[in-house]
Amino acid sequence: ARLSSPLSNRLKPWCLMGRAFFARSPSMAEEAAAAVVVAPRSSEHSALELEGTVRWEGPLTHFVTNNLEQQIRLSASSASGCAIPAVDAKALQDLTAVAVQVAAQVDELLRSVHGALQGLTALSVGCIQTYRDGVESLGEAVDASIRSMYTLMARCEELDREMQPVLTLARRIRDMKSALERLEAFCK
Repeated sequence: ARLSSPLSNRLKPWCLMGRAFFARSPSMAEEAAAAVVVAPRSSEHSALELEGTVRWEGPLTHFVTNNLEQQIRLSASSASGCAIPAVDAKALQDLTAVAVQVAAQVDELLRSVHGALQGLTALSVGCIQTYRDGVESLGEAVDASIRSMYTLMARCEELDREMQPVLTLARRIRDMKSALERLEAFCK
């Protein structure tokens, strides 16, 4: 028979009257609400109906026992084939020593990660402050450049206005020069 249960991924197999079933342990049977035995349909279904609920889906028969706790208790007392071996004290000591070493290494790793994260955080803060200072100084430089450009444009306009008399003066100088050339040509 193949066993299935909603809790079967967390349960251990136990022997009961020559059959296997799943439960956490004999003492924790109340946590396993039901063990569903899935078996091919046979003439045993009438015997199964006496001990629990039987349901058929296609060629399979589903059985849910009524007295799971009692059967678990019975299997704990008569489970000679499923006996749990004694715990090895040396293995526990070795496991404890390895666990202490792993804990120390994890602590060291966490301290190292903590230090690295602090360094990275400080570096990030420094970069952000440098970026902020650069943006502020760039903004100030752009403002100063814009002010200087407007000042230059205003001075160029003033210079242009002040150069207006120079144009008339240049025209008068050209006129005088041409008059002098004519006078020179006349005197020759």
